[in-house]
Amino acid sequence: MERNNRAGATLVETLAVVAVIAATLALLAPGLRAARDGALRAACASNLRQVHMAWTAYLADHEGRFFPFREDVAGGVLWYWGFEPGGGGPEGDRPLDKSRARLAPYLDHGAAEICPTLPLRAPYFKRKFQIASYGYGLNGYLLDGLPGTARMGVMLLQDVQRPAETIAWGDCIQINTWQAPASPERPMLEEWYVLDNFPPPHFHFRHGRRANVTMVDGSLRTFEPHSLDPRCDGRAGYIDPPREERWLLTRK
Repeated sequence: MERNNRAGATLVETLAVVAVIAATLALLAPGLRAARDGALRAACASNLRQVHMAWTAYLADHEGRFFPFREDVAGGVLWYWGFEPGGGGPEGDRPLDKSRARLAPYLDHGAAEICPTLPLRAPYFKRKFQIASYGYGLNGYLLDGLPGTARMGVMLLQDVQRPAETIAWGDCIQINTWQAPASPERPMLEEWYVLDNFPPPHFHFRHGRRANVTMVDGSLRTFEPHSLDPRCDGRAGYIDPPREERWLLTRK
């Protein structure tokens, strides 16, 4: 009988300890989550700095001239983020050789261009290639061959009029509704590579409703959204009213 009383007391004590632990974890959870989010935001900022430094090193080696968004070359297409043999294939199964990316010679490893908060495993995310390609986008006015760049007439880094007020790189995404498995009824997020403020939205406010960006002068900034698209994760949006691009224009 005495043994049973001791066993009963032990069970009660165990349950009490479990309850205390559960309550403690509940109290700590917001702080732990905030610490984790802060670490991911810092890792993203470090990645962006590396990508920006690689970009400026490339430009220094090419007299400041911007590289093109894409180029048709022997055997396929050279996108700025890698070489695609054959230049086509089903979405999610397209081959990509990232060793031939424009910035590959200037990056120490192959992971800096992937934001750790990019939702690659989310059910609403679709891959464009067989491997993760990019989690950041380059200002569309800083890419040779795009209409906006030609319209601005700025083809060289040194001709950007306000480098401290012009975004270079930032957290980027695209909402796709036109390529399977995405559809108008099933919008999906995908990697994207060009920042603009036109529909569909391309800024991704993935860090506590903020987007990390680097300015042309190399400074790091964060932006809150002017508005968000409610589809998918609800974090794709615009930094200004749609179609207004004050933070992207290379000439004011």
